[in-house]
Amino acid sequence: MRYFPIFFDLRNRPVIVVGGGEEAVRKIRLLLKTEAKIAVIAPALHDELAAEPRVNWIARHYNASLIEGAALVYSADPALNEKVAADAQTLGIPVNAVDNPEISTFIVPSIVDRDPVVVAIGTEGTAPILGQGLRARIDAMLPMALGDLAKAGADLRERVAATVPAGNRRRGFWYRFFFGNVRDAFIAKESCNYLAGVEGLFADEAAPPVGRVSFVGIASDDPELLTIKAQRKLHEADVIVHDRAVPPALLEMARRDAVRVPVKGELFDGATDVLIAEAKAGKLVVRLSMAEPSVEETVSVAAEGLAFETVPAVAAPKPAEATPFPIREDFREALLRAAS
Repeated sequence: MRYFPIFFDLRNRPVIVVGGGEEAVRKIRLLLKTEAKIAVIAPALHDELAAEPRVNWIARHYNASLIEGAALVYSADPALNEKVAADAQTLGIPVNAVDNPEISTFIVPSIVDRDPVVVAIGTEGTAPILGQGLRARIDAMLPMALGDLAKAGADLRERVAATVPAGNRRRGFWYRFFFGNVRDAFIAKESCNYLAGVEGLFADEAAPPVGRVSFVGIASDDPELLTIKAQRKLHEADVIVHDRAVPPALLEMARRDAVRVPVKGELFDGATDVLIAEAKAGKLVVRLSMAEPSVEETVSVAAEGLAFETVPAVAAPKPAEATPFPIREDFREALLRAAS
């Protein structure tokens, strides 16, 4: 990954755009979605920009002193791109020269906007059409009210922080809020069902935490062969007890803040003690092994009265055996035999 994805706070910060034509208009349309202070340097201004009260036309002719102190600089004037990019880099200002990634220090992704929910798709400038196509698909997937749902969640944050324990309990609350019946009621504008659903979530979280162990077996180092259920368990886990032989690519499928405990993957290696202790503490634990789940470990967990489940491994598909493709003579001989 050459370009590190990041969201930049532009509230009340100056952004300079060099150029006043169509390319500048496209960049400024996007900047107007932020709270930046937008200034333009150009010999002439596009009619759309001239009519926009938030656009400040500060100069007709460019010089490096005009961009000092800017948070970002866009250059949309082909004749000035190299000069503006060099000056901005000398001043330590992030700069984007339109259609010139080789002289830019940042690039602009394709964006799906459900403010404050924003999805950015980048291809590092290698395949812009692919980025645009992905944007269109994601845009069609996300309801227009998703941003309002996020704002509704923000209104509940203080209450959640005061009443729902941190960790998996709180994550579970928010998961059900954003992906369960509460979300459906909000999107459908069923206010009574939404409010009742929210109170139901708080009531559920008032109960004591219940730990659980999920034994997940894997038979391949290919992350794409994980079952949907295995992926979900890795996303939910507070603690992952895994064989040392588990490839890093598979561990990347887990939540980044999950505690990871490597073990040898042998009987009596201490894994069982960790599983029991963490589950008794009310945590969701995944035992990730490079084989089918251990019977000894499952029996030990069950003997402690702890809830558990097994997610079997899925073996990698074997290459199909080569089968000769029938040729015309094969059919001819078969027909002669049938006729005789």
